Amino acid sequence: MIEDENNHCEVEFMKRLVLIMAVLILSACSQNTESDMRIVSLIPSNTEIVSELIGTDNLVGVTTVDTYPESLNESDIERIDTFNLEPETIIELNPTHIISHESINEMTKAEIDQVVDATDAELLVVDDALDIDGVYKTIEDIGEFLNVIDESNALVENMKRDYQSLVDTFKDKNATSAFVLISPAPDVYVAGNDTFMDSMLADVKIDNVFNDIDGFPLVDIEEIIDRNPEYLISAIGMNDTELNDMIQNEKGFNNMSFTDKNKQCNPDVDEISRPGPRIISGVKSVAECIHE
Repeated sequence: MIEDENNHCEVEFMKRLVLIMAVLILSACSQNTESDMRIVSLIPSNTEIVSELIGTDNLVGVTTVDTYPESLNESDIERIDTFNLEPETIIELNPTHIISHESINEMTKAEIDQVVDATDAELLVVDDALDIDGVYKTIEDIGEFLNVIDESNALVENMKRDYQSLVDTFKDKNATSAFVLISPAPDVYVAGNDTFMDSMLADVKIDNVFNDIDGFPLVDIEEIIDRNPEYLISAIGMNDTELNDMIQNEKGFNNMSFTDKNKQCNPDVDEISRPGPRIISGVKSVAECIHE
């Protein structure tokens, strides 16, 4: 009888031990879940992607030039100047995930490495997107990094459908010449080849007159005049009146087609300059300006 009771106690003890072990394992597995993530995003396009995938609650640090979504302004989120990045500021945020970008990595690598060493945060450096497929890859990479693969795959599929619909809408239009103005005189920068702006304009039958020059070259007014684009696409951030006044005040543009207000496209500069979920809306607004 006593032996039976001992056996019963041993069985009950083992059951409780197994239960305790299971609880401990589940507790360990639940660590570093989405709700525990503390994300620092070092470029606005990445911030917009994170916000689209999981919202803004997990963002603890974004750049000083982040403007979207609007909820960022309502949150207690640290603003980080990537041109004067202070590692101590980010370390104090105790991040678990840092999302950087190829365009700023060389400039900030030493500081970011210091943060990673101090916090053990995971780091993702996103490649520069040169076309719509590059945008999709960026979204997928961030989705994998944040362990929200289903959400990123769904977002990419929706964007692919919307983008194909946009391309189909304008596929029968005659190609029209244009240039993308990044900054006004005296230092005139434009969008050239090997940029996602150039790639996407081509997809909606817009010929970039500077697509024989790579990147974002500095050009002079005479070069714009020689190439004679019909439309101007502004990525400056001026309102319509400011843009038209700037063009009218440049004497070299007097006889250019784009001095006509109807041939000046002034989309949301963030939508056309940030390779994220809103890029399709930006390209659509440009295509409608030129073709409709």
